[in-house]
Amino acid sequence: MRISLILSASVCFLSSFVARSDAQQACNGYPELCSRTYNNVTFATAHNAFAYTPPGGVATNQDNDILTQMKDGIRAFMLDAYPTPSNNSKDIELCHTSCSLLDAGPLTKLLAQIKTFMDANPNEVITILWENAGNLKPAQFQTVYAAAGMDKYSYAQTVGNTTWPTLAEMISSGKRLVSFLDGGADATVPWLMAEYDFVFETPWDITQGSAYPCTVDRPKDQRKQMYVLNHFIYGQFQLGTTTVDIPQPGAANQTNGPDLTNHVASCLSTFKQIPSFIAVDFYEKGLLLQTVAQVNGVKWNNRLPSQPTIKGTGSGTGAGSGSGSGGGSANGASGLKRVGKRTLGVVAVAGGVAMMTL
Repeated sequence: MRISLILSASVCFLSSFVARSDAQQACNGYPELCSRTYNNVTFATAHNAFAYTPPGGVATNQDNDILTQMKDGIRAFMLDAYPTPSNNSKDIELCHTSCSLLDAGPLTKLLAQIKTFMDANPNEVITILWENAGNLKPAQFQTVYAAAGMDKYSYAQTVGNTTWPTLAEMISSGKRLVSFLDGGADATVPWLMAEYDFVFETPWDITQGSAYPCTVDRPKDQRKQMYVLNHFIYGQFQLGTTTVDIPQPGAANQTNGPDLTNHVASCLSTFKQIPSFIAVDFYEKGLLLQTVAQVNGVKWNNRLPSQPTIKGTGSGTGAGSGSGSGGGSANGASGLKRVGKRTLGVVAVAGGVAMMTL
């Protein structure tokens, strides 16, 4: 079976946006997104974006560094916060599962990279989804953000306010960094928002070979205005009595290609709502950027993601960065039609109509 996933705006959706569309400005790479409210945009998301080193390590989830991810079009980043090895309250450590397994270094360094990109690209809206694994206080995040100069970019949305600004409005105001915290947020740092006040997530613990679920995992049985579609898989092996989950880079072309488009189509049908964040491992493999463009109802800009920048990682399938037409990849845009066995009809979703046809 072949399925084409097309997002076309409904009449009521278009009426609120067309009048304000600014063809001269591109927001997150596309003029059409400028008039969309933040909660009506889908963002390409890197799961454990910081976990790109050591090359080929069992706990790595990405092949490219943060700057390359941003240049390629990743606009949301999942990060894990831990205390520093010295318990320095003026910084935060980026670790995966534990700092002894994967320690990607201090947050100050990573925020400096994000700030460099945001300074040089004033029409980009960025999101950070924090896992507060170390149970850190909001004040500690505030200290690190301020030291990096990122507090000036940070946007705060009041709980209960369902009206989000458009991307163009966020860009115009300069408040174009959105930070969500999965636990421990409070009113003392209003821009560090409690994720589950605004967002729900689909299950994240998907093992290789199992089905991709479209159910509400966190917060339990609570639908929210936005959602994270978690789409990454783990293999498992036994280390003594402990079961260890490890990312699967060798399967990423399938996972982020046909499996991804099937998963998106299924969740559109289930939730009648577009995902705000599509989170994957090894984003440069497969069809993430093409799929995000289709869900957003825009024509993909044909910019293929970069080859892995970290020596020792598996080779990617793209043709490098730039604006080529996709001739260097076996998984070009036409691959969006090759999404397996599912056949769906037309379903209404928040912000438009998703059409899945043969």
